[in-house]
Amino acid sequence: MEEQRATGNTYEFNNKDFLHSFIGVMKTVLVRPNDFYEHMPTTGGYAPPFIFLAVCVGVSGVLAAIIAGVDVFLFLRFFIFGAIFSFIGAGILHLIAQQFFEGKGGYEGVYRVVAYAGVVNLLTWIPIVGLLAGLYGLYLQIVGLEKVHKITAGQAVVTVLITLPIFGIMAAVVSVPAFGIRF
Repeated sequence: MEEQRATGNTYEFNNKDFLHSFIGVMKTVLVRPNDFYEHMPTTGGYAPPFIFLAVCVGVSGVLAAIIAGVDVFLFLRFFIFGAIFSFIGAGILHLIAQQFFEGKGGYEGVYRVVAYAGVVNLLTWIPIVGLLAGLYGLYLQIVGLEKVHKITAGQAVVTVLITLPIFGIMAAVVSVPAFGIRF
């Protein structure tokens, strides 16, 4: 742990050292995703990655709400749906990796991949930059799936690509009543 502190390499969020750990995980995931996912524990509970994701989604939700004119309900929807979709998205990715490519990892490891890839939410509220950040988030998931499920990069890409339309349909179905979107 002292070595991780000295080098700034963090592979698991630790809420007891909240700020230092958050920044360390954030930097490692964003700058060295292969290293991060290679050393990230695939077990150890859902709380550390969930708290990390909740902070990222929460910050994004607050900033998006401010841009939208301080809409508190927008923040709550971002936060709640971000949390719920992380578990569902991890389940879909996990099932596809296992069923199509005989992935070796467990659901918890995939959830950790999704949660830590959620660091891109810190930038998704910014127009145009948010789109690029979202694409980078997909890349982070691909790298993580490759490591956790021990599948090839190509198989991880296909897993994420298969998941996208499923997730898109689910988001559209939920967005209509929750966000008041009209077509």
